[in-house]
Amino acid sequence: MPLETEAGPAVGAANVDARKVRVLVVGVGNILLKDEGVGVHVAQKLQELSLPSDVEVIDGGTAGLDILLLHEDVERLIVIDATRAGKKAGTIYKAHLMAGEMGKLTQLFDRRADSKISLHQIGLIEALAAAEKLNCAPKEIVIIGVEPGEWDYGLELTEPVARSVPEVVKKVLKEI
Repeated sequence: MPLETEAGPAVGAANVDARKVRVLVVGVGNILLKDEGVGVHVAQKLQELSLPSDVEVIDGGTAGLDILLLHEDVERLIVIDATRAGKKAGTIYKAHLMAGEMGKLTQLFDRRADSKISLHQIGLIEALAAAEKLNCAPKEIVIIGVEPGEWDYGLELTEPVARSVPEVVKKVLKEI
């Protein structure tokens, strides 16, 4: 139901989509810092495709995953982000977590606290923990990471990371 004011619908209320989102895909990153923006680049590629009506793809930028709290009853959350794990640039990582396995995510990030895996890991943990406490956490979480090559200023992905984008898109599509 759209929000109403005395003057009519609230700003943006006309664009409210009442459909249920089963799968939420969020690409996070800063496109101003080359490979750090790989999640956003992947999200933009996915937005160009014809996807099922119960799938929503969001360019999460650097805002973190606060948007998750606005989507109740999401069955599967797919997060795409630059992920440092010490491998060759363009290496793709994938992790699956089921409902109630938030501890595994926290342990993974705590274990690597000396070298951040993702610049957005704190926002991810906090958003998922909050969603879990509010009983609106997704039933399944898939994290797809890409090893970055460069974090310098620039709008373009480096060659090895850009070459990995089509494969990341394929992995996301398999998860949908």
